[in-house]
This record gives sequence, structure tokens and C-alpha cells, in this order.
Amino acid sequence: MTEFANYLDTYVPAKLGELNLPGAAIGLIENAQLVATRSYGFADRAAQKPLTENTLFQIASISKSVATWGIMTLVEQGKLDLDAPVSQYLTRWQLPESKFDNSAVTARLLLMHFAGTSLSGCGGTPYDKRWYTVDDILYGRTPPLDDRQEAYARQWKMDPDQYSKPVHLLHEPGTKFEYSGGGFSILELIIEELSGKDFTSYMNDEVLNPLGMNESSFEVQEEQLPNVAVPYNDALEAMPLYRINGKAAGGMYSSIVELSKFACAEMTGPAGEAPGRGILLPESVAEMHRPDRYAETDMGMDFYTGLGHYVVNMGDIQAVQHTGGNPGWRTVYTIVPEKKLGFVCLINSAGGNDLWMDLIMQWAESAL
Repeated sequence: MTEFANYLDTYVPAKLGELNLPGAAIGLIENAQLVATRSYGFADRAAQKPLTENTLFQIASISKSVATWGIMTLVEQGKLDLDAPVSQYLTRWQLPESKFDNSAVTARLLLMHFAGTSLSGCGGTPYDKRWYTVDDILYGRTPPLDDRQEAYARQWKMDPDQYSKPVHLLHEPGTKFEYSGGGFSILELIIEELSGKDFTSYMNDEVLNPLGMNESSFEVQEEQLPNVAVPYNDALEAMPLYRINGKAAGGMYSSIVELSKFACAEMTGPAGEAPGRGILLPESVAEMHRPDRYAETDMGMDFYTGLGHYVVNMGDIQAVQHTGGNPGWRTVYTIVPEKKLGFVCLINSAGGNDLWMDLIMQWAESAL
């Protein structure tokens, strides 16, 4: 792994220039522990402020994997049945009536993007504007996307017309893979309803702080903003820092060190520590990682849905992962529990896909 880390020192800076990217942070995991971090380029190009291993990034949809830990804590507490109608847990909002069976929507289907719910992403507002609540998202009370966000949505084949409309069913639950930030907003509401806490506090108290991820949060604090990287578009122009309205769907912030801690906690530790690290039972982690059904094919590989995670075969080896993308951000983490290996990459640019895809394939070839 040291040899690969040293290789990155030459390769990545050159690729940043070639791909017009501001910066990238990388974590390499071996024996279920972080063995190397690398930070290249800038957190803020205008100020010539370099990225560090403690710089905070929006991790975008990797938030879904972390939020799933919160859901599984409620399952273990006996408060939530993954296969019961979610309607029985909700008092502040219900799915609108439609030609589909609302009672067939379960937490398990929401976690797998098979519930048929709308709203691929949740949008966001600049930090000097109002932050809308999960209730606002579900009721369709959030503002329309601005021009930057709409262009981003169209670029990534998300339907801008779903924004500012109530979350509803597009398909019969259980019949079709439909990636849905709206579905994870329902799960966010379930966490609030069953815990009696706001989502951010519950996740801090029950998951992030116990894992030692004390700077990570689904609601970055004002005093942390100077440590958040500046997001950039494909043309290397600085973008607004959007507060993502759907926290569970894509609003979490973390550093390369702390997100790597999360990745390690999903595997058996170097001294035999159980997956879940006492926050979750190993059986709960195994259920999150169990490939339940086929989702889609990408990069020439078939991806299957676990609970808040994707499972893919890399040759004869099963890997668990999630990627993330928000305007100005690209992220990925992949672990191979059988071998206790992992790769994490955070990029403060919407144009970062080519870099992380390149690096993850090289890492897999080197590590596996």
C-alpha cells in the first residue's frame, strides 16, 4: 500500500492539471485501518489554501450509507420493523394518495431505492438563505432549483421537474429500481419521529461521535465553515456552498480521515473488533452489505442493492461501496470486507468522476 501511496504523489497532481480539478483527498485502508492519506491541490484556489487531511467536504450521497446506520440503530432498539409499512411510524407527513399501494412502502424498500418514490436529489440553498426542513422537502415546499443546480441536474439526468413538488410514488413499490433522495428524506423523518430528536443530533449522538467522527456532521456549524473546501464546477469556477436540504440523502460533511474511520468500522478490525464497533451488531452490518437485488450496470459492472449500500463483484471478490455527487463535489468509498481493504476519495469539483474512477481501478488492480 505504501508503494501505491507513493505512486499517487506523482500521478494525482498531474491528473488534477490535466482534468482541470482543484484538489483531491485520498484514504487507503489496509487491515481495516487507515494506513495512508494523501491531500493534493487546493481547498481554495483563490486563496492558495491547500487541502489537508482534516479539510471538510460535502460527501453527498455517501450520506445515505451513514444515515442507514441510524436506521439500523432503531431496528436494533426494536422501534422499527424494516418490512412494516412506513406509514405507521409517521405523524407529520404521509405519502399522497395515488394509484399505487402506499402501504407497500417499507423502510427496507426505501433503503434499496425500490420503494418507487420520487425526487432523485433534494437540492439546496446557499448558506445566506433559509435552510428548508425535511417536512418542507416531503410536502414540496422547497424553492425551485437555481440555474446552476438545474444545469447540474440535467447533466446527470435527474428530473428538475420533481423539485418543489411533494414526494410521491412513481412506481408500484418493490417493482423497479428508482434512485430516490426523496425516499431517504422519508427515512430521515422516521429517525426524527421514532427517536424524538432532530436528525442531526441523533446521528451525532448515536453514530458519528461514538465512531470518533467528531468533526463530521449532517449540519456543518458556522465555526467550521473556514475548514470546508470551496466547491468548483467543471470549468474550475468557484460555486456557492449549498446547504443540502435532504440531510440523510446528501447533506453530510466529513474529512478524508473521518470518512475513512467510517469505512473501517464496516469491517472486522485489526484486533478482531466486530463490524459495527459496538454501535451496530455485526449482523446489522452484514444485512446492510447483503446484495438483495440487481440495481444497475455501470462502468461495465453489475451493482446490487444492499441497505443504503451497493454491492459489486470485482473479479471473484465482493466489494461494498457508495458514491456521491452534489454541485461542486464528487466522492466515493469502497471496502472489501473479506480482505479488510478500502479506498476513499473526496474531490471538491463536480468534474471529479474521471479521476476517482481512474484511481479506484488502479487501486483495485494494485491491492487485489
